[in-house]
Formats: sequence, structure tokens, C-alpha cells
Amino acid sequence: MIKVLHLFTTLDGGGVESFLYNYYSHMDLAKIKFDAIVPGSEIGYMESNFIGLNSEVFHVKRFRENPIKHLKDVATIIKNGNYDIVHCHGYKSTIGLLFARIFGCKVRIIHSHMAFVNESLGERAYRMFLTYISKLFATNKFACGVDAAKWLFGDKDYKTGNVMVIDNAIDLSKYAYNESVRSKLRSEMNLEENFVLGNVARLTYQKNQSFLLHIMKELVVLNPNSKLLLIGEGEDRNNLEKECRELGIENHVKFLGVRKDVPELLSAIDFFVLPSRYEGLPVVLVEIQAAGLQACISDKITREINVTGDISYLSLDITPKKWAENIFNLYTKNHMIDRFKLGKSMENGKYDIMYQAEKLYKLYLELIKQLKKV
Repeated sequence: MIKVLHLFTTLDGGGVESFLYNYYSHMDLAKIKFDAIVPGSEIGYMESNFIGLNSEVFHVKRFRENPIKHLKDVATIIKNGNYDIVHCHGYKSTIGLLFARIFGCKVRIIHSHMAFVNESLGERAYRMFLTYISKLFATNKFACGVDAAKWLFGDKDYKTGNVMVIDNAIDLSKYAYNESVRSKLRSEMNLEENFVLGNVARLTYQKNQSFLLHIMKELVVLNPNSKLLLIGEGEDRNNLEKECRELGIENHVKFLGVRKDVPELLSAIDFFVLPSRYEGLPVVLVEIQAAGLQACISDKITREINVTGDISYLSLDITPKKWAENIFNLYTKNHMIDRFKLGKSMENGKYDIMYQAEKLYKLYLELIKQLKKV
């Protein structure tokens, strides 16, 4: 059996957690085991899912709370775990690579999930320093897409084939458009006659929901029956609820929190909006295309994600009013599309988990064989 340790992750339903669960839940659990290190004591809502798949989840002190305790705990887990692979997500997980090398783990992976980050000079210097350190200890470099590869590792590493792209694949059938589910949910939520926008993301500065609320204010002028479903939790929730009231759109916005029925909710939604300030290759954009949804997203998000051709890119420099007009016009023009057929066009491709999970397992196996010879 291959033993893989992933760090750091919160198991709270974000993009990295969804990536891990999508792959792991479609692998042969008799052949592979994923464990995870989680900073902090909070129990993420996906943690029970991983435990149900026989994962061990290790909670450690956050570095900023107790650096010595944090380092000691991470070192102990890696030393005693007898892992074949230590798989680190993001450059801030570099310490895992160091301990993995010290304690003899042959396969040490650094994985980029982010691109287009707005950084201060100090933040960029910090990232470049940790990335340099990670390259010293990593045996392999992974990225969720081309832009994420270039952002963390540089053009040269990508162009010379030193970075492997691991696609954010999902179970496409789970997200397929379902008319009966749509009717049921819209009836339950009293949305039968509404134009329903959706946003599935953490409520954070990165995801830029404040800008989305200003878009919504303008959209209500164009279509008073417009509603927005914000699906997710985060530190910005209270401020966003306050902003809704200040903008006078509190009756047009529903805060749904973290939901386990996101695939069903995507069938109920008419249009998706993601005005993020920066991203890697968001899993949710794979999910919404599998559901046959149109979307408007910020031009800070990679264009390689646009598989169906129904994603439109807009600049954050244009006004919320312009965003609202684009959304309204796109939906008015294309609302009769066959969503089920559009979602089916995603099958048998690089975002189909039925193909990609086995591919990652074989890649892990090959890396172990190669590095054991060294």
C-alpha cells in the first residue's frame, strides 16, 4: 500500500480539500492511503469524509501560535509515519519537505494551487524565498494548471518539463444538470420566478464577494426579480451581510453557508459569478461547467479552465454596472441552451475523475519506483 501524507490543509471544503477528496474517493483504498496534517484544532466539515475513507487526520499547533510545538509535531508525524510520499500543498508547506528529507521519505512533492496573486514586495520576497527552499528539498513539482505552474516555479521550470500538471478533476455525473432537482429546490427556496445567480466560495478578500454585491445592486435595476445565492462561509460574512443592508439588497441575497448539496444547488442556479482577485484553477469552475452553467469570472483567473466556451472573462477595473450588463445580456441571449448536453461535453477529458484518479495513482507508483533506485 502507498502511504501519502498531505500538508497543510484545513479539510473545510476549500479547493485543495475538494481536490484531495475527489481523487482519494475514486482510488482503490486497498492500494493507497491519504493522511493529512491540519493546522489548528478546528474540525473541518470534510474531515469526517476523509476519516470514513480510513485517513488519519493530525491536528497540530499553528506556527504563529507556538512555532516550536508546531515544528516538533510535524517532525514527529513524518518521522513515525513511514510515508512513501509527502505531498505539500502551497509554498507555505515547505517545512514538510525539509522533515521528509531528513527522515528519509524518497518522494517529496510541492504542489501549486494558486496564480495571479496580488502581492506586496515583502510578500513576493517571502514567497520566492520559501519557493527556493522548497526546490532544494522537493523531488517533484506539481501544479493545478499552467498559470499556477509558472507563478510558483517560473517559466523555465514549466517549459523544460519540470512541473507536472495535475488537473482538478471531479465526478462529472454528480454535477450533471437535473431539471426535476432544479424545480424542487427552486420551489422550496421560493425562487420559481427569479433570475438566480450563484457564487460558491469562501467569504474572503480573495473571492471578492463585496464587489459581487455591488454587481447585484446594479443587476436588480435591470431585473428586479434577480436573486443571489452565496454558498460558503468565511471571515467576511458579517461585513457582507452589513453591506447588503447598506446597499438595500438584503432581500435579493441569500447567505446559505457551507452546503453538502452544492451539485443540486448548481442545477437550481441560472448563472454563476466569480469575481476573484486571484486564483489558481478553481475546482468550482469545473463543477459549474459540468452542470451546464454559464459564468462571468474575473480575468485574474486562468483561461485554460474554459472548456465549454461558456465562461466570459471581465476585468475588475470595469464598473459593477458593466458587469451587471454583461451578465444580463449573456443570460438573455443564451438562456435556452441545453445544459445537460453542455455538461456532457466535459466527459472523458482531463477533468473527468474516473480517468484522472487512476492516472495519479500510477504516477505516485512510478515516482516511488524511480526514486527508490536513486
